[in-house]
Amino acid sequence: MRKVRLLLWFAAATAVALFAAFYFTSRETPVSEAEQARTAEDIAREIVTGEFSLVDGRGQPVTDVDFRGSWLLIFFGYTHCPDVCPTTLGTVALIMDDLAADGDVLQPLFITVDPARDTPDVVGDYAAAFHPRIIGLTGSEEQVAAAANSHRAYYAKVSVADTNDYAMDHSAHLYLMDPDGLYATAFSQRDTVESIVRNIRNRMSPK
Repeated sequence: MRKVRLLLWFAAATAVALFAAFYFTSRETPVSEAEQARTAEDIAREIVTGEFSLVDGRGQPVTDVDFRGSWLLIFFGYTHCPDVCPTTLGTVALIMDDLAADGDVLQPLFITVDPARDTPDVVGDYAAAFHPRIIGLTGSEEQVAAAANSHRAYYAKVSVADTNDYAMDHSAHLYLMDPDGLYATAFSQRDTVESIVRNIRNRMSPK
C-alpha cells in the first residue's frame, strides 16, 4: 500500500514535467534550450490554474481572484497531520520572517485536504498558530477537490491500522502563484528556507 501511495504521489508531482517532455519529443523541429524553458513554464501555467472557491476561518467565501495583486504561497495539508504539515508551515513562517517587509506582497495560504474535520475555525486557528499572516482555508469536499485539482495536488484518505481513525496522504509542495494568478514555480521539501526566499525575492524584483 505504501508503495502504491508513493507512486501516486510521484505521478502527481511530475505531471507538468511529463507533459512538457511529451510536447517537446513529439515535435518534428528541435527546440532551443531557451525556447524549451519558456515553453515548459507556459505549459505549467496552463496545467496549474490555481483556481479555488473556499471559505476562510470566519466562514467567509474566498476565491483566488480575491488575492489578485499579491503573490501567493500555497500549501495543501490538514490539521491532524503528524509531521509534514507542521514542518512545512514552520518553514512558511520562517520564509515570511526572512522576507520581512518584502513579504508584505506575499500571502501564504493553508488549504486543508480534510474538510470533514477541518472546519473554518479549526483550520483558521491552526494556520494562524504558525504565523499570523497564514490564512487557513476549507470548504466542501467538492470545493477542496476542485482546488487541489487546479494545483495538480494529490491527496487521499487512508485508514490507520487497528483503529477507526484515518489519515490523509498528500503532496507536500509549496506553490508560488504570481500577482496575476499564474503559476510561477513550486518548492519541495528539499528546498531550504534560504533558497526559497532568494527565489521569491528574485521573482518579485522588477525586471
